[in-house]
Amino acid sequence: MRSLIKLLGAVGIGFVGVANADQVIVYQAPLASDHLISASFAVNRQLGRAWVDVDVRSIVGGSEPEFNPPIPWHVDGLYYDSARKQVLYRTATGPVVCAEDATSLGAAYLKDTGNCRLIQSTERVSVDDGFDVHEQMVAKVVLDAQSDTARVQAATH
Repeated sequence: MRSLIKLLGAVGIGFVGVANADQVIVYQAPLASDHLISASFAVNRQLGRAWVDVDVRSIVGGSEPEFNPPIPWHVDGLYYDSARKQVLYRTATGPVVCAEDATSLGAAYLKDTGNCRLIQSTERVSVDDGFDVHEQMVAKVVLDAQSDTARVQAATH
């Protein structure tokens, strides 16, 4: 019986770090079958603003290079703290550190902390346009913030 209690206690402790997760759909739109999506955090350091850049790229190469700038998407609760030099996501339990400023060869960039995963996915869905039902590829980006684990990092920085 004691072994069972110790085992259950160890299992409970193992799950404490990921108990609260906030998931928010950042982007959802139709996607051509010859395109891919990617997402990353972006900031305006002077204004203290942060957002998610969604990049939609063709996987088919043509004779002319294609330049499509990333699509900036506002996320409620996502902001840049210039004093801490961090991208933070506001949750009910406190801020989550999503990314931090870093430098390489004198250039500043955002280093992902792993606390706010940007999950990209595509799926085929049935769409009823009022005349017909057809299948369509839809792209989705979800912000997955791990509240408990990340709050410790925000408090220690």
